[in-house]
Amino acid sequence: MKQTTNMKGIVIYEGKYGATAQYASWLADALYLRVVNADRQSTSNLAQFDYVIVGSPVYMGKLMIKDWLEANEWVLLNKKLFLFIVSSASPDDKARQENVLKNNLPEALANIVQVFFLQGRVVINKLSLKDRLIVRFGAMMEKDPEKKALMRRGFDGVKKENITDLVKNVLKFSTAEEVLI
Repeated sequence: MKQTTNMKGIVIYEGKYGATAQYASWLADALYLRVVNADRQSTSNLAQFDYVIVGSPVYMGKLMIKDWLEANEWVLLNKKLFLFIVSSASPDDKARQENVLKNNLPEALANIVQVFFLQGRVVINKLSLKDRLIVRFGAMMEKDPEKKALMRRGFDGVKKENITDLVKNVLKFSTAEEVLI
């Protein structure tokens, strides 16, 4: 006899310009989960969840949620952990992805987390002056003409279908079937 388990999960994110929040909202809707900004989620509340989906953009090579991950590492080690990372990097840029993970994830979490890189967006006229200058400087340093053009004009790779693999993996875990004896 088989029985589907009812595991409890949550989506926790930190963002800056809205792409990560959009993905978090779509995930919460698709999986019927609560979505919470990381600065509003206490460590003690994490204990009630079987799995945690964490989302963060990459900002100047750093995950915005890095400090939160480090502060909650000991609790997250006892959970099934999914991480979605929103960046301007191409989904095929494995070297950049590995670099982001190596420089941002505590080693213990890196060994247990399932990571999904999702395409982000850059809307030049919505960036702060500081961020516009950073993007402009980055475009000047970029050698690839296509990437340079994207950086100069901005782009929007945020699409609901980008979460498909993440949703499938969460569902596979959260609705796991157990054999009852």
